Amino acid sequence: MIIATSTITRTFGIVAPMLTILQCLAQANRIRTTGAKGVSLATWILSAFVSQIWFCYGLIFHVTAELVANVPAITVSLIVAFLAAQSQEKMARSVIGYLTVTVITILATFAGSFHDLRWVLATVAVGSSIIIYLPQLALVIRPKDLSGVSIISWCLACLTSLGWLVYGFLIHQPPLAIPSFVMLPSAFIIFVQASRHRIHNNSRTGLQAPIVE
Repeated sequence: MIIATSTITRTFGIVAPMLTILQCLAQANRIRTTGAKGVSLATWILSAFVSQIWFCYGLIFHVTAELVANVPAITVSLIVAFLAAQSQEKMARSVIGYLTVTVITILATFAGSFHDLRWVLATVAVGSSIIIYLPQLALVIRPKDLSGVSIISWCLACLTSLGWLVYGFLIHQPPLAIPSFVMLPSAFIIFVQASRHRIHNNSRTGLQAPIVE
């Protein structure tokens, strides 16, 4: 029983990080091929921030999966943010936003290096993860051109949130699991709205372009 539980834990420790990376790559590919209409730049800057802060959390709290996941996740999140900023002509604003969240990362990690202040790092990590999808959610619930939003990316976001939820409980790290209670339903709504937009757009224009990508 213990061996089986350990195997499941290791599996989720591998699967959750891989899904995180694939989610970013799917959105990057969508922007590269169709542009960034409907894509929330704030969400992807937050995504880079969240990857940074959870990497630091992994260092302080010795969570290996966070270290493995977030080195590449930082890179691919920044690629998505760069492509979106370039497409939407908001590069200067994006650089300022990223520098701001990087300063927050440094300050929170410095606080977390003191045992009595570790709660600061944990709070910032959990709080940033809870709000990460909200800017994108705000865009999709209103009538808008969502052609740049990758359906595959948000399907993977649902699976990613579920993976981190399970993994957090398996290793007895509630901060890893708590954000998923907001991230999972948010990602699902974004996935549904993006899918509806793609289906409606194809039926209205008569285009035969792939609906799911």
